[in-house]
Amino acid sequence: MALTKDEAVVLRRLDYSETSQVLVFFARQSGIVRAIAKGVKRSTKTRFAPAIDLLDVGHLVFSTRSPRQSQLATVTEWKQTHAFSGLRERLDRLHAAQYAAEVVAGLTTDWDPHPALFDALVDLLRGLCDAPAVIGLLVAFQRTLLHEVGLLPELDACISCGRAPVPREPLYFSSHEGGLICRDCEAAYVEKRQVRPASLGILRGEGAPEESAAGAFDILNYHISHMMGRAPVTAPLVRVR
Repeated sequence: MALTKDEAVVLRRLDYSETSQVLVFFARQSGIVRAIAKGVKRSTKTRFAPAIDLLDVGHLVFSTRSPRQSQLATVTEWKQTHAFSGLRERLDRLHAAQYAAEVVAGLTTDWDPHPALFDALVDLLRGLCDAPAVIGLLVAFQRTLLHEVGLLPELDACISCGRAPVPREPLYFSSHEGGLICRDCEAAYVEKRQVRPASLGILRGEGAPEESAAGAFDILNYHISHMMGRAPVTAPLVRVR
């Protein structure tokens, strides 16, 4: 069995037995890695740390058989490098981090690496640790995620007529159609959400006051939900303090 070394974020953790866990990692060079950590809960005098915690970043070594997709990898080493303890100082930070982990797992596939997305996730976790507000950071990450997986919608012009948004005119967004819809075209579309004018700048990545970020988060979360085929279960918790 080949051994692979990578840097990874722990996205999910499930107890498998009294001593073992099944984990989902997002690794920088390997993408989503589903692996079993045998004996991880049994002893602290092994190659493992005392625990492999959610949202931690570390050096991962794992073994796989061929073809990789047919079964779980096996964790052979894990060394934590970043614990991001600041995430657990406030609920809004922790919920934002959990949301990011869920949508990364939902929109990426096993063994499909996205190094830029991995770096963005680590930067988000680091930034959330002392962030006074989380929604603006999370919207920027939503944009990066959608861009990296090729699902960023059209936000500069109406996807029907090509007209640029006009200030103070009603504006809509359709996930099915993949972008903005202007006032003149919206009647032809059933599936749509209205976009708050104040949220348009942050949707485009231009920056905006934090109070405008909530509307942008809702629009991008709606689009992510459509692409995932389900709503992220952590989304309703994001703005809870």
